[in-house]
Amino acid sequence: MSTQADYEARLKKIQAKMDEQDIDVLIATRLSTVGYVFGAFVPWRGVAVIPREGEPQLYVLGLDSERVKDDSFFKNVTGVAPLPGMALWDQILSYLRTRGLEKGRIGVELGHSPIRIETFLLASEYELLREAFPQAIFKNATDSLNEIFIIKDEAEIECFRRAAEICDLGLGVVLKELKVGMTETEVAGIAEYAMRKAGSELNWTFTGGQEIGSGARTAYSWGGCTPPTRKRIEAGDNVLLDVHAMYNLYLGDLARNAIMGEPTPEQRELSEVFVAACNLLLESMKPGVTYGEVADKMDAFMDRTGYRQYALPGYGHGIGILGDEYYPVVINSSVPYESKGDLVLQPNMVEVAALVLNRPGVGGMRMEMTVLITKDGSEGLNKVPFEPAIIAI
Repeated sequence: MSTQADYEARLKKIQAKMDEQDIDVLIATRLSTVGYVFGAFVPWRGVAVIPREGEPQLYVLGLDSERVKDDSFFKNVTGVAPLPGMALWDQILSYLRTRGLEKGRIGVELGHSPIRIETFLLASEYELLREAFPQAIFKNATDSLNEIFIIKDEAEIECFRRAAEICDLGLGVVLKELKVGMTETEVAGIAEYAMRKAGSELNWTFTGGQEIGSGARTAYSWGGCTPPTRKRIEAGDNVLLDVHAMYNLYLGDLARNAIMGEPTPEQRELSEVFVAACNLLLESMKPGVTYGEVADKMDAFMDRTGYRQYALPGYGHGIGILGDEYYPVVINSSVPYESKGDLVLQPNMVEVAALVLNRPGVGGMRMEMTVLITKDGSEGLNKVPFEPAIIAI
């Protein structure tokens, strides 16, 4: 039986955090926050206004407001448009004035991200709010909200499992049909079609959809983004297969590899180091360990094998609801809103374990998989083996 999301409980978590931070109203602009609270697919600029008590209000483009209202748990959905009386921020300012919040404590989502889909409050919007309410106190609520989002509930974990299963299925179909002479875009289409048939709602990534790379395109230094091209796959190529699915707004991200024909000795060595590193990474992700400690352990392994120069020095990233909760990156660094090396892994965290190992002249390999941190260790939600598939030609 499917576990139903408890949106009332989610709202209460946020309002409890607002009470703790003495925030009267929260203006949430990140798509991940909007989806977490309302449960609807909002592809546009949506803004959720959440009072310390009572139900939230959502503002979305008028062309989609009725559909979003129908799909949302909370039904307070208002359409906006660049028309008199319907402008987004005019309506939000009116909401705040009606509730006497001109001098209130207003929470906003400020920050930055290497992922462009993160919709933090824009500088122009922040200026507009400050000019309209010069006596209000504005407080950045991003870190507080991230503390809530990073620990997943049962319904979220169930959605992650299904998204991972869909990715496994799509990649399995690709491995059965993959042939020399196919274009990368053709392979991407095979994966996309199989996952849509299995129930994926969206190819959510903006990195070219299903990412497929072959030959020299897999071996860019630190290369972790391979939008498919019309290049044809050739005998001897390494082929990188990175697929993405979405189930009930929750995201799946799976990357594995294939070699077209009998591997060369250099490809075999790369494969052996890659598989050993993948297993070490999964074993290292367990409760009580910091993100920085995981990264240090992986760096040390790369040093021992002589592959440090070929490895992307980051070993995973967050994942969540549409909007992609990319924070935090698994790296021993603390860049605000991106990474936090001293953050401790805890049960019910969900992270994408990732490994990029690209050796120019030989080929590149990538591993991504959704990992659930458990009370005893970790569970990889994707079941496709780490070993590159050898495709007969």
